Amino acid sequence: MKKKSLGKEEAVPFYKQLKEKIIEDIEVGKLKHGDKLPSERDLAEQYGISRMTARHTLSVLEREGLVERRVGAGTFVSNNKIQMDFITFNSFTNDMLGKGLTPSTQVLSMGHMEATPLLAEKLQIPMGMELFTVKRLRLVDDRPISIEESFIPEEYCSNIKDYITNDISLYNILENEYGIKLVKAKEYMRVTYSEDHESKLLRIRSESPCIFREAVAFDRNNKEIEFSTSLTRSDIVKFYSELNLK
Repeated sequence: MKKKSLGKEEAVPFYKQLKEKIIEDIEVGKLKHGDKLPSERDLAEQYGISRMTARHTLSVLEREGLVERRVGAGTFVSNNKIQMDFITFNSFTNDMLGKGLTPSTQVLSMGHMEATPLLAEKLQIPMGMELFTVKRLRLVDDRPISIEESFIPEEYCSNIKDYITNDISLYNILENEYGIKLVKAKEYMRVTYSEDHESKLLRIRSESPCIFREAVAFDRNNKEIEFSTSLTRSDIVKFYSELNLK
């Protein structure tokens, strides 16, 4: 077996150099989804590093969702991330269908509540106004990817509970039943960690890194209609945007 070498830059740890080499091989297609990676021993021999360094590299790649380690079988590339973009505003269902994927939704709960100071500010409504709330689990190709909760003023969508079932688009209901078409959103994101009950729903380890998003959706009249939060798995979802320099 021909021995390869990593760079000698002291500022870049060997595990990070090997990690970047494997990521590069994935991105250029040299390694594809489902391919088996060399064992820790083989990686150590190939790159002249310790088995501990090779093990750490694979652990980091696993945490980032790029590889999957199967007991007794080895380590396999699992770089089949779902891309979500910030360029066009679309419903989750239409977005996934447009990518050739199969979306599904499970309703976890529905209810009513009074607007808290935060929700009143986000939706530009009086504090205490009645809100409709719905929490849903989003899945793609039967894999859970996010937990989403929506808050909409009851006066905009009275009796909407009667229309909501699994796999029905909330945005389609608003448009078809209430004449409300959502056309844009303001979104804010940060990294967080899943709690136990969230981890069970998403089928991930407890305290896994996730992307927490807050969004306010607007109608054609630039009126705030929906405030939503979502907790999205970072191991199988990546976000995409485009920027133009002025």
